[in-house]
Amino acid sequence: MKKFNANAIQFGTKYRYVVRTSQNNGIRGYLDEDEKYLNPANSISFGQDTATIFYQDQPYFTGDKIKVMEFLRSELNPTIACYLLAVMNRAFSTFQWGQSSFNENILRSVCVALPTSFYGEIDFDYMESYIHELQNESLIKLNDYLKSNGLDKTELSHEEKDAVLQLR
Repeated sequence: MKKFNANAIQFGTKYRYVVRTSQNNGIRGYLDEDEKYLNPANSISFGQDTATIFYQDQPYFTGDKIKVMEFLRSELNPTIACYLLAVMNRAFSTFQWGQSSFNENILRSVCVALPTSFYGEIDFDYMESYIHELQNESLIKLNDYLKSNGLDKTELSHEEKDAVLQLR
C-alpha cells in the first residue's frame, strides 16, 4: 500500500487519513486520493513507533510507519476489535515511543493471549460476550448514577441515543 506523507498532501473530504497520533482514532484528516491505495475497512491500524492501535471501520489511507492488520479467516467487527485492542495495548504497554523495539521483527515476536475454545480455536464468541457484558455493566452504572443525581428523567438527543446503541 502507498504511504502518504503528511507534509506533501492536500487534505480533502472523502477517505480517512490515519497517522501515528494517539488522538481521534488516528485520523489526521481526509484525502481524495486514488482508491487503489486504500487500506481495507474492518482492520486495525498500528502506529509502528508509537504503539497507537485503532480499529478502522471504513477504508482509509495511511501515513508513514503505520502497519495494517487484517483478519485472515473472518471479518473483524467492532466488538471483537474492542477486545483485541485491549489485549494488544496491554502487550505493548511496556514499549516506549520511538524505541527500536517497534521494528517489525520484534513486533512479530510479541505474543498476546486470546481465549480459546475447548477445541483450541480462538473463541470469538467469548470475546463478543465479554465485551457486551462490560458494556451492559457500564450502562447499568450510568443509569444508577443518573438516578442517584436526579437525572433519570433526562431525554437523550438523537446523537446520544445513536452513541448508546453503538455501544451494544
